Amino acid sequence: MIAPAQPDSGASFSAGGALSAGGASSAGGALSAGGAPAHAADSAGRRAGRTAPSKPRELPHSPELEKSILGCLLVGDQPTAIHEVRQVAEHPLHFYGRDHRIIYVACLEIDDTGHRIDAAAACELLSRYPFQTMMDRLKQAQILFDSDQLDALDKARLRTLWRREAGEEAADPADSALMAIGGANTVFDLVGQGSWAGLKRNAILLRDAYLKRRMIRRMSALVDRAYLTPDNFTKLIDEGSQAMLELGRHGQTSTVHSIQDTTQATLEKILESHQNPEIGITTGIPDIDQKLIALRPGGLYILAARPGVGKTSLALKIAANIAARMEGDGGILFFSLEVDRVDLLKKMLSAESTVPFGDIDRGSVTSEQWELVQAAASRFGTWNFDLMDVSDLTVHGLRAVVRRRKLETQDKLKLVVIDYLQLLNSQRPDASEYEKVSEITRVLKVLARDLRIPVMALSQMSRDSEKGVSNLPREPRLSDLRGSGSIEQDADSVLFIHRVDGGEEATAGQLERRRIKLIIAKNRFGPTGQAHLDFYPANMRFVQSAGDEPPADIEDNERKARATQPPRDEEDMFK
Repeated sequence: MIAPAQPDSGASFSAGGALSAGGASSAGGALSAGGAPAHAADSAGRRAGRTAPSKPRELPHSPELEKSILGCLLVGDQPTAIHEVRQVAEHPLHFYGRDHRIIYVACLEIDDTGHRIDAAAACELLSRYPFQTMMDRLKQAQILFDSDQLDALDKARLRTLWRREAGEEAADPADSALMAIGGANTVFDLVGQGSWAGLKRNAILLRDAYLKRRMIRRMSALVDRAYLTPDNFTKLIDEGSQAMLELGRHGQTSTVHSIQDTTQATLEKILESHQNPEIGITTGIPDIDQKLIALRPGGLYILAARPGVGKTSLALKIAANIAARMEGDGGILFFSLEVDRVDLLKKMLSAESTVPFGDIDRGSVTSEQWELVQAAASRFGTWNFDLMDVSDLTVHGLRAVVRRRKLETQDKLKLVVIDYLQLLNSQRPDASEYEKVSEITRVLKVLARDLRIPVMALSQMSRDSEKGVSNLPREPRLSDLRGSGSIEQDADSVLFIHRVDGGEEATAGQLERRRIKLIIAKNRFGPTGQAHLDFYPANMRFVQSAGDEPPADIEDNERKARATQPPRDEEDMFK
């Protein structure tokens, strides 16, 4: 007979109006277990001549389901049964009953040694396993579960939770794990209780109950914090959103797909694209679109430059092109961590109206200029373009905002732009810059993939990128990205804005023009290369150059400057 199940550490609070074990409040005018106000329940109890007892609800689990899974494993005639279950339930805490966890530990260890699992093998192993050692390791797993670290462990680390070390003494029969669960009869009684046909579905249901218990624990802890912490509502709701996103990601079980199924699905996708061609989310700059093809859903795009080169203006140009083309059919969410949203809009109005930014910023516009500004502003009225200016935002808080915005727009969000990623904060205040940037790029990549939208993040470059010849900086390379090599690794495409000349000074009737080379240094789904743009800083406008290549004298400036320089000490062979 299996001993009574030992529940997980649940969400049980009783003071200050917090939740009871069943999730119902117990004091301070809160809800009773049935959902009615507590004072109403008490009044009803007094009228009946007694106080209605509050019965705590059990955490989600199914003893019959757990028995059927273990019974199928212990038969021993299906060597792949453990792999079907293990793919979904990676550790013993997916089971709720203590004894079921112990038996599953035995199944996992037998599988790790490469032997076939059956009831006899499980009994033999548990007879040598000290019960106290088993409980210590399950408690260690429970501690990791309570701190939300258990599901983040890799397979090698998980195995150390139940694997016995070499040289450990065998248990005395009276103190073994087998005797603690009721002897060999407990194990053999499970044999045959499950069926191979329903194993996969039962394993998914087992994981579902485990995730529900995990959700109850996380949300109950958050409610408890709401009673006790001085933190404001916004911070708590961000933590709750982050917790739900993490739980949702764990709810997606990995599946191994055969090449035959994948090939068929791919051919169907190609055929669908042929019959219903889509232009995709293009930047509106032909040279860039020719190489990137489109901003792919799930892609992370990095736009990098040194300060003052125009990366915010180019990002606004790309976002404006997309918003103008899609109008109400697609949405843009632009995060500005450095510039106020009003100043951003001034830049957009200057670029769209061709009115100098300085005139707009000072308010010294002529009547003709004001008409151009108003015409640009009226075009903005048809766009689905959202701005968020915030100076203190964690990458996880940003992820929660994007998730909520995607739901609010009913999946019409098509692009997220972040200006710029080094200004985002990490969840760990003591993290180094390398660790912070690594966390940020990984979260942004996962965000893009989970929500199936492209994410464009602006990035700073290191000062080494300015070390060129004469007064001209050299062309940037991937190692110039500031903070961490993870930017290069996680990005699907990396684009550098490189200024190739000193700028043509403004003359009468002509604005200053800067020649810009946009270098596509990494492109996971297409060729690398470059595009040539003209940047007019007075009105924050980027336009594609009339010619494919800049004049030869500009392109060869660096080479000519280097040719006229005397050799450096390390280059002089006669020293």
